[in-house]
Amino acid sequence: MNNELIIVDAGHGGMDSGAVGNGLEEKDLTLQVAKYIYERLQELGIPSVITRTEDEYLPKSARINRIRTLTNNNPNTILISNHINAGGAEGAEVVYSLRNNPTFANLILEKIGQKGQIKRKTYQRRLPENPNQDYYYILRETNSKEPVLIEYGFIDNTKDAQKLKNNIIDYGEAVVEAIAEYLGYPYKQNINNEEYIVQKGDTLYSIGRRFNISVDELKKINNLTSNSLIVGQKILLSKQNMMPNPNYIVQKGDTLYSISKNNNISIEDIIEMNQLTNSNLSVGQELFIPTKEDKIEEEIITAPDDYEIYEVKRGDSLWLISQKYNITVPDLIELNNLQNLTLQIGQKILVPKQEIANLDQYIVQPGDTLWSIAKKFNTSVDDLKRINNLDSNLLSIGQLIMIQK
Repeated sequence: MNNELIIVDAGHGGMDSGAVGNGLEEKDLTLQVAKYIYERLQELGIPSVITRTEDEYLPKSARINRIRTLTNNNPNTILISNHINAGGAEGAEVVYSLRNNPTFANLILEKIGQKGQIKRKTYQRRLPENPNQDYYYILRETNSKEPVLIEYGFIDNTKDAQKLKNNIIDYGEAVVEAIAEYLGYPYKQNINNEEYIVQKGDTLYSIGRRFNISVDELKKINNLTSNSLIVGQKILLSKQNMMPNPNYIVQKGDTLYSISKNNNISIEDIIEMNQLTNSNLSVGQELFIPTKEDKIEEEIITAPDDYEIYEVKRGDSLWLISQKYNITVPDLIELNNLQNLTLQIGQKILVPKQEIANLDQYIVQPGDTLWSIAKKFNTSVDDLKRINNLDSNLLSIGQLIMIQK
């Protein structure tokens, strides 16, 4: 297994919409697929960073600087720059750098093709004024060891636009699978692909037809009381992920604050448990609120010897938890018999017992050694090796090191 860091880039953003067509904007699709790829890489324990997580304008210099900041100028990186094409054609393309061979690009395109998209080509493009340099600055100026630019389809082609709207997450999963295979990481399919994010123009009928689920079943799974949908709303497609049965009916004058106070539960937990898209409540709305019995049941959960219970917090991922507790992601998955690799806030999982309460993170810089890092943070080489499960003194630039405060 290699020590590459994956840079996930969401092309365009903010006032730079990118290509536009068929009611879609490139910046929205690239952000959607980039966030998905980044979250899946985190779940699989593949070190990764992302350039933007919201609709943010990043001009050329700012994007390059952000990438260099995120990676500490680590050259041992693989850049995945996500884009949508225009020009009326149909299918996916992958551009790779002049300094690389087409192996990785071909693998990405092959995986996308397996998800049903037409495979057009992988290719290189040269800068007209200097044929020795890449045409695209994102490949040319980011100092990445192996950058690729992925064009998932043509936004101004009616067939491709429909595919992009319906299948962009599937194409993102294809990229994740290609990365794992290329770098030698264990790949586990995302069985939580039973989630769908509502897009402009979606209805329960159209979603149900696409995923072969009745409207009534969708409403039951998601505890919906009407057919109304909101763009960006998360819809569950699997009974496995069904929300708990509602046990509270919103009354006149109720607010999230009053309900949380009366039931001794946080507002954030109510929102998370009921997958609310905003804080607005309507009279008669059904909510799930943990009962006293539910809380008692949670309290009596016990862990076997040498293990303890960890409660998932906002921002946690399997990879981050594995680093904190000195356990591999596959072992963490096996220990907890996880079928769903997407963690939920408040979820309880087993982890090895050890003192991790005060850990800092450090990214290895050029010239660093375990001895110099230990001296800098007033610890020992042996402690660094123990906490990070290192069996040698060798370090790689950009490697993440956990340090006891």
